[in-house]
Amino acid sequence: MPWEIFHWHALFAGPETIFWKVFIPPVLYGLHGYWATWMAVGALFHPYEAKFIPGTNIQLPLTPGIFPKRQAKLAQAVASTITDTLLTPADIKVKVEALLTEENIYLSVDLFVESVLTEFRDTAKLHRLASDIAELSPTLLNHLIESTIESIERGKDRRVAQIAEKIFDQVIVNLRIPTDQAVHIADRFMDSLITPLLVRNAFINVLNSQNINTLDQSIQAHASGLYKVLARIIGVKRICYEWKNFLESEPEESQKLISDLIKRFGIRDQIVFKIANFDLVSLPLQTITNLKDDLVAFVESFLVNHKYEILQAAGKIENEAMVTVRSAIIRFNPESVPTAWVKRVKQDLATFVHSYLTRELGVLLEKAIPALGMYSLIARKIDLLTSKQIEELVQRICRQELRALELFGGLIGFVLGLIQILVNAIAP
Repeated sequence: MPWEIFHWHALFAGPETIFWKVFIPPVLYGLHGYWATWMAVGALFHPYEAKFIPGTNIQLPLTPGIFPKRQAKLAQAVASTITDTLLTPADIKVKVEALLTEENIYLSVDLFVESVLTEFRDTAKLHRLASDIAELSPTLLNHLIESTIESIERGKDRRVAQIAEKIFDQVIVNLRIPTDQAVHIADRFMDSLITPLLVRNAFINVLNSQNINTLDQSIQAHASGLYKVLARIIGVKRICYEWKNFLESEPEESQKLISDLIKRFGIRDQIVFKIANFDLVSLPLQTITNLKDDLVAFVESFLVNHKYEILQAAGKIENEAMVTVRSAIIRFNPESVPTAWVKRVKQDLATFVHSYLTRELGVLLEKAIPALGMYSLIARKIDLLTSKQIEELVQRICRQELRALELFGGLIGFVLGLIQILVNAIAP
């Protein structure tokens, strides 16, 4: 029997023979397994560069190491794994939505507003900020004017129209002229439009032969019988010609007469009454709508037609604009802002930002994630690492596992040595 042979050999073998046959094979196999595994792990990283047979261009196999040789593909694989599996747009969206609460946004807004107010409390920084913004204000003003007018020309800007409509709806429609201002306006009308001289000249221009004949024909055609007879008896044409002759031949007397009539008729008081009691709301709705459209069209056409004049005027007030902006910033005192108002502004900003991001988050992430170029960024970062850095990175992550792998190789070799002893014993 084989076991009997084993015991018989062991019985008559010397101590040195037993040592070499029983103890040495497991040790040698274990060392071989450990060394082979250690070499395999080392081949992952070493050598860092390609090696060649001296005096030739023949590259030695397994040089450079596996990771250095496949670094570009490794970078692409890691980047693809991260962006396609570990950090997908859907994962990012879920995480952002979890963090995107109104409370978190309020904390961010609070820190931002407080940091801005803190900067304003620093006098030196405030003066520098005021100077910088003041120097930039003319350029910003010109750019704003030019871009706005160009957008109006192309029909792509409704901001001016919306502002004009709001002014009309909230100011002009509800406008009421006080009596004292109505008096001043009426005086301007009387001094410039309803003077005796202008009224006299207007009468003379109206009372020409054609208009007088037209008046007489209209009376004969449309007046009733009694009025038609009375007009014929009085002689409308004759009165008109005599009145015109009086106005032309007696300018001073006629102007005195007209002045007296204006006072007696109370023309000025009637104008004051009409102005003070004028109310746009009393007009038909379509008339108000037409007035608003006319105002918007007038403002837009004025801006377009006077673009260069407006730009020149803006250029002439550059110094005044800079001084105004600078003084306004310097005079700003954060301590004068009511705490309740600041808190309300913070809350309003947080609510607005939360509402906007909640509504537009999907669209923003769809545009932002590709723009970030996560895949190319990760791949480029890994590709730029040196072979030594990659080794240190892997060792830092898997040092214990790699060490255990080497020991496991030694253990397998040791077990194979024991199996070899058993095989030798069974079949010497």
